[in-house]
Amino acid sequence: ESLSTANIEFCLDVFKELSSNHVGDNVFFSPLSLLYALSMILLGARGNSAEQMEKVLHFNHVAESLGPEFKDSAKCSQTGRIHSQFGVLFSQINHPDSNYTLSIANRLYGTKAMAFHQGKSITVEMMYQTGKFKLATIKEPQMQVLELPYVNHELSMIILLPVGTADLDQVERQLNSKTFQEWTSPTNMVERDVEVHLPRFKLGIKYELNSLLKSLGMTDIFHWAKADLSGMSSAKDLYVSKVIHKSYVDVNEEGTEAAAATGDILVVKRLPIRAQFVANHPFLFFIRHIHTNTILFCGKLTSP
Repeated sequence: ESLSTANIEFCLDVFKELSSNHVGDNVFFSPLSLLYALSMILLGARGNSAEQMEKVLHFNHVAESLGPEFKDSAKCSQTGRIHSQFGVLFSQINHPDSNYTLSIANRLYGTKAMAFHQGKSITVEMMYQTGKFKLATIKEPQMQVLELPYVNHELSMIILLPVGTADLDQVERQLNSKTFQEWTSPTNMVERDVEVHLPRFKLGIKYELNSLLKSLGMTDIFHWAKADLSGMSSAKDLYVSKVIHKSYVDVNEEGTEAAAATGDILVVKRLPIRAQFVANHPFLFFIRHIHTNTILFCGKLTSP
């Protein structure tokens, strides 16, 4: 639960930075992949470098959940405990009966024209289905929240779609860990008959995240004179030169295939979509593991 909280808060922090730095562009990344890759660096970080990373990654939630006897232990033990929680998380996501594959290998080093965005007419391949799905209607900001389940209801795609006079900027301004949990809570998400429309789309995006992580407070590890990575090596001039994150998603009638790499590989595949949702204006979407409430992928579609 504590790791899930860190995952959600880190996801929304990164999303808001990416969205503000790429106004009007599509956004897509894997918070779980990025969180795990950076936690590998944290294993070797010490001193102020480690404290900055723990704060940005929201691992303080993990430490707080482990009791006072653990909080008094060494920082390296705390990081080791975090990694043990990752192990438990991945075993829950990747159980033998899964109809999908999730793998991480870290390395340190029908067509029709429609008006989709701001009145622009583009050709979009649309998907359609009617069925029973969990749907929430949010009054402030005006928005529909739809959950599309994947096979066996182990994974799902959650879509936040502004309606009425609201636009995506209003949704993003009010989006945080608390509101996300509220909007997607069982109290709001009620199963009902829904006619779902969704554009087919592919996104392939690569980010260099040094500036973004610095803006969140992770600064020392990028400075040759300030970085303390003595847990990795005794060399005094060791620092992180670049953090590069690449991700890909393909949403179509056969399912969703998504992959991410932060010097690592994260793949989700063979996910038959049981329903499709047509949105004729920009929306946010999240692919999550339902049981652990872990966000695997996060994105914003402004143009299919």
